[in-house]
Amino acid sequence: MEENIQGARLHTAEHMFARALQEQGLDIHVRKADTYREDNIGKAYVKEIIPFEKIIEAEKTVNAKIIENLIVTEENFENLDDAMRKNPKLRFNEDRLDKEKNVRVVTIGQYDFSACKHRHVKQTSEIMMFAVKRISYLGGETEIEFIAGNDALLFLLQIKNEVLESAMDRHFVPEKLSEYIKNENERIIEIEREEKEILHRLLESNSQLIVLKDVKISKFYGELNYFIKTHAERCIAITNEQQITIMKGKDCKVDLLKIGEELKTLGFSGSINESSINGKVNEKIVEEIDKLWKA
Repeated sequence: MEENIQGARLHTAEHMFARALQEQGLDIHVRKADTYREDNIGKAYVKEIIPFEKIIEAEKTVNAKIIENLIVTEENFENLDDAMRKNPKLRFNEDRLDKEKNVRVVTIGQYDFSACKHRHVKQTSEIMMFAVKRISYLGGETEIEFIAGNDALLFLLQIKNEVLESAMDRHFVPEKLSEYIKNENERIIEIEREEKEILHRLLESNSQLIVLKDVKISKFYGELNYFIKTHAERCIAITNEQQITIMKGKDCKVDLLKIGEELKTLGFSGSINESSINGKVNEKIVEEIDKLWKA
């Protein structure tokens, strides 16, 4: 995609966002930053798990720097050593930077110095506003989606209106929203604890196929792993009729590769190996798994 002004807003904000996280004592390593996209949503993939509260604090910092209207400049250096001599706080992705080749450094006021080849705004006020839209934790990484400019303004306005509408429907005051959220979160944690206890009792009493409806199986991976470790001879199949998870302990005699081959003939295209099967399923596959399990 051509590097446009919206992408420049997102990319400059992403630089400040990374710096704001580092200022909180996080030694972050951005694996990839994807800002020049058709949907005008920036994405940053960080190699560590970043606590939610630190992400929100960094978002506040970025918006404060936007208001300061810092000047953004670019300077080319013959190599990385020259660039670092002038900019001791220089940030760069070591995996993608050739230390011997020319390095372009993007400077945002006296706040951030980053080696980068992409287009940026001329001053931070052009970003207008920055907002984190989604946070995902997967595989030991943090994936953060963010928006800028009018998109961020409209997003935050929408959130505000939804909060007010919800407050009116439920007869509470928005100023106490954090208190309501805390109480709701505590209630959800208690429900999830009860769900996991029920699952554990099911596993203890039944080694056959367990069918769960309208439940996200991914919530129970920890329980499944723990159960397998303490019952190495067991093999567990669990499904919500949309996704199947089969796991077995090291002493279990069930041949998951053989079961996997049978499932492939029905169109199953998930992950299959000697110790687990994971993937999307339909009702027909669930019925076949039940037959294979009982056999």
